[in-house]
Amino acid sequence: MKKIFQILGMVAALGCTACEDKLDIVPLGETTLTTVDELETLLNQEPLLYQLENHFEILCNNTYTDYDGLPDFLANPNSIIYALVTYDESVDRANLTTSNSLYEDLYSNINYMNVVISKAPEVSGDDAKRRQIVAEARVLRAWYHYLLVNMFARQYDDATAGELGGIAYVDNTHVGEQKTKLTLAQVYERILQDCSDEVLADLVQDHVSTPCRFGLDFGYGVRAKALFQMKHYDEALRYANLALGVNARIEDRTTVKTTANWILDETAQNNYYLIWAKTGNMGDLGGLCISADLARLIDPNDYVYKYYYQDGAPAWAAPYPTLPDGCLQCQVWDIHWNVFGLRAESMYYLAAECMIRSGEIREGLAQVDRVRALRIEDYQPFADQAASLTEKEAMKLLQDSKRVEFFNTFENFCDRKRWNSEADYAETIVRDLGPEYGGQVSLRPDSPLWVFPFPQNAVLHNSSLTQNY
Repeated sequence: MKKIFQILGMVAALGCTACEDKLDIVPLGETTLTTVDELETLLNQEPLLYQLENHFEILCNNTYTDYDGLPDFLANPNSIIYALVTYDESVDRANLTTSNSLYEDLYSNINYMNVVISKAPEVSGDDAKRRQIVAEARVLRAWYHYLLVNMFARQYDDATAGELGGIAYVDNTHVGEQKTKLTLAQVYERILQDCSDEVLADLVQDHVSTPCRFGLDFGYGVRAKALFQMKHYDEALRYANLALGVNARIEDRTTVKTTANWILDETAQNNYYLIWAKTGNMGDLGGLCISADLARLIDPNDYVYKYYYQDGAPAWAAPYPTLPDGCLQCQVWDIHWNVFGLRAESMYYLAAECMIRSGEIREGLAQVDRVRALRIEDYQPFADQAASLTEKEAMKLLQDSKRVEFFNTFENFCDRKRWNSEADYAETIVRDLGPEYGGQVSLRPDSPLWVFPFPQNAVLHNSSLTQNY
């Protein structure tokens, strides 16, 4: 046990070095990692990402997060949160972003994965387990870079990806090596290499119930999401179906009708891999406020909306009066919400969109129905409407229902960036702050706000990190 603590202490030091030096991630001399089992302990940790407010959902006009309301958001016009709430492109976000906890945490987690990958060949132990933990580390490395590139770079498109700036793809712990920013094309190429079929073959070929670990469902899911964001829809559909073949479990919320309670713990079997934040309202939903636009999309027969009632409180109620009319505040506290991970529902919606785009409208909407049937009482399937719907109309049904299903996650942000790059689905978001707070504000599909700035303490250590907007 003492040796395990030494190992974890060593890696914690590596993580601190990663945060301090940003992309100059290096091991600190010799380690005490000598066996496969000891190396595996580095994977048996909850991945923690820190962010006080979900900036991505605020930008998408889905949440405000802070129930204290607009006065707090608008108190300082020279702030990141002001820019996101008011859609003010004139705010110098790069100058204001002295640091970014998500950026630091993601690269620190990548460093953990690189330690596993680099040390695996030299430690003793079972070869099958060695290959497994390397495969897990590579898939997680791919996923962490996927999150980073979508936060800090523009949307991928085959025609421009070779020219647009991406992020640094950190795949080693070499001392003194410059971690140079790659193009978007190069970043996605590395992501796909880290979740290739050859790598996935070494994962546990099933769903893994241990919250800190994962099996083939997450591996297929990561590859599906990367291809989906690249708009390679046929390939993405194939891997989404493979993921669902491993784990097709959908969270069943019909039980709220009889229990009047909604509890979602860390072992929920619909999670392929859980990444939630234990700070602010990023992990739980209690106190989180959703916008009036999103509130209007909640079906009155939604099981949680209709039947949840704990300690004299419904699931959703009017917030403090300092938010626009029509906003709702969540009063559900027993939730481990998958903010930055993957769950089966993501694969259903991914498959649905790919099918709709290929002309299989009924089949695509049927995938959405499978999820919504466990969300809404007396549900009327979308697929029954398919014969009279155009592709764009079917997509609108999917978009609105997915927006509710994935509120307070990273999913809506990625979708909106991708849709904004397509003429048929680009949309100007209009937010009504109310007359006392400036009325309506709008966010263009091609606004620079869709790309978050690299933090100054990273840019100062790496001259290749020019901003991507």
